[in-house]
Amino acid sequence: MKKILVLLGILTSLAILAVLAILLFLDINAHKPKIETAATQALGMEVKIQGKASLRLFPSVGISLADVRLRNRGTDLAQLGVLQVGLKLFPLLRREAEVTEFVLEKPDVQIEKGADGKFNYETPARGSKPAPSAPEKAAGTLFVRKSAIKEGRIRYLDRKTGSRMDLDGVDLAVTDLSLGSKQGADILQNLSFSGNLRVKEVKTGDVSLSDIQAAVKAANGIFHVRPFTMRMFGGSGQGEIEADLSKSATAVKVRYTLSNFRAEEALSAVSRKKYVSGPMTISPNLSFRGKGTEAMMRSMSGTVTLHGENLSVQGMDIDEVLSKAEETRNLNIADVGAFLLAGPLGTAVTKGYQYGGTYAASRGESRITKLVSEWSVANGLAEARDVAFATKKHRIAILGKLDIAGERFVDITVASLDGKGCAKISQKISGPFRNPTLDKVSMLQSAAAPLMGLFEQTKKILTPGECKPFYTGSVAPPQ
Repeated sequence: MKKILVLLGILTSLAILAVLAILLFLDINAHKPKIETAATQALGMEVKIQGKASLRLFPSVGISLADVRLRNRGTDLAQLGVLQVGLKLFPLLRREAEVTEFVLEKPDVQIEKGADGKFNYETPARGSKPAPSAPEKAAGTLFVRKSAIKEGRIRYLDRKTGSRMDLDGVDLAVTDLSLGSKQGADILQNLSFSGNLRVKEVKTGDVSLSDIQAAVKAANGIFHVRPFTMRMFGGSGQGEIEADLSKSATAVKVRYTLSNFRAEEALSAVSRKKYVSGPMTISPNLSFRGKGTEAMMRSMSGTVTLHGENLSVQGMDIDEVLSKAEETRNLNIADVGAFLLAGPLGTAVTKGYQYGGTYAASRGESRITKLVSEWSVANGLAEARDVAFATKKHRIAILGKLDIAGERFVDITVASLDGKGCAKISQKISGPFRNPTLDKVSMLQSAAAPLMGLFEQTKKILTPGECKPFYTGSVAPPQ
């Protein structure tokens, strides 16, 4: 028995040496066309190997391909600096390939969403075929124990809207990567893995994110990103994202808190003006579902909160302006509280408006002791729950709704409050963001002209007798 085992060991060693000898003298570059054809058929995309191909034997058997190009739907999808594939040795003896490692070095990926709403990585559904047997199904699934992306770059372009996003310094370490072969499904719906992601910087428009880190899990088109941390506008954030791409309508959930970001940096990105400065914290907890941006905006639901203390407002002495307004019964009060509208809800409500025009045209400085802006969102409609700020002498509050998807004010009212929370001066706003309808023009419109930025008309509403409190939220009256 011992002799038989020794003989089997010798024969196995000789077989391995034979395979190694073949690999040593094999010209892998002569087989590049076959590799390209196999990869093209497997991915349903055009694959070209522009650089050299080479073999490695130690520490494990592997293939290295340089300058690999992928094209799909008439566009360049990806360029890979180096693609490394590790293989098990013993399956090679049976003329089978089992991948142990998959590494992309310096990949440059260009994702495009066409005017037709389709992405350039989507592949057309193949013609119907008889159901494959179980062994064939297993053969059609790629499984890799370890894989990685090193020093990657990803660029995204929406051809319809013109929006762009660039990701630089992408590093991803992945385990248990599985790519199925379900017909008619795109790559993301067939993808499963667990991994850790690091991104040096993300740029979209005037917004820049940095030091992004996340633990990612994907299974059958559903992606979980938690925890998710990053730096933005000088603040640090943490939260989680869930994206379900398994169905025709994409579903996304975002729960995130960005703490102590600088208001001046955020406003500079939105309007290129830094008229409010100081630390703030924002917490969106939102869900979206739909095909395309418009449908997702109409489905947006959840909450958004924005808090800040000891904020500085350059260009306007709010207390002086409000005091004079109470005497003259004249004020464009909506412009004084304008940033409460835009703060937690993005730039949508400032379309067509020179954001901060009042502040830029005025003089002085104000100190906001406390700012609270809390909104509930349902089907794209945001309702003010607790939206107010206080200075040393005054409080400003907002009630009403914003139709984010329809880009309209829905009976928004901005008011200056007394100590009981009753409105001393108020102004109603309605209609489209680009061309809002306000209260009637007051008789002293000309006196208020220097204050007009967001809106063009003013009115003082006097409430005789006992009033019903306009605001009962968390911002206390000045002492």
